[in-house]
Amino acid sequence: MSSQTKGILIQAVLGAVLISILMIPFQGLTPLAPYSAMLILPIMLFFTLQAPPKALLGMFLSFACGVGWAGLFLLVKDVLPGVPFELMMGVGVAVVIFLVLSVHPILLGRTPFGLVPAVLLGLIESLLVTMVVPMLVDGAPELNLLWLLVVFGYGCLMTLILVAVQDRLISAVLGTTWRSAPTEDAPSSQVPATVPTRPAASEAS
Repeated sequence: MSSQTKGILIQAVLGAVLISILMIPFQGLTPLAPYSAMLILPIMLFFTLQAPPKALLGMFLSFACGVGWAGLFLLVKDVLPGVPFELMMGVGVAVVIFLVLSVHPILLGRTPFGLVPAVLLGLIESLLVTMVVPMLVDGAPELNLLWLLVVFGYGCLMTLILVAVQDRLISAVLGTTWRSAPTEDAPSSQVPATVPTRPAASEAS
């Protein structure tokens, strides 16, 4: 079994254990235990983007922008009560998505607010929350836009802890540097850093 395969298997075990453990404080200290599955979304987004750990702040800020766009959309919807719901959701959401896909990469692409997938996730999650809340049964905890930021932020914190712990443990077990997320010395996720070798004398000549 190769070192990379061993590392991935260890990473899978650590991921399953750490994610489960890190969910416990959120479930115990907030009234939103039924929404615990949403904590996985930042982790999924982080590894899908192949992002370095320092990108977590930008990921959170971009997500917050998406929540802000949703809040703006809801404000406009409330001041236009005569517009049919279907038209507002169809045309209105299309306009907001166009603004997200244009404003963030063009004007904010070099800032922590330019991570478009995180912005879109914040927008869509916010709209889903506002549409699902009225359908909750009596006594069920309501997830508002502020709590949505708390959930995503806690998920980002879980991601940071997960990466830090598993990289240290896997590196210790394998005896080599392991990076779950890209860095300058290991640009690909789940690939141990390799020391560059000098070309042989015959190749150099």
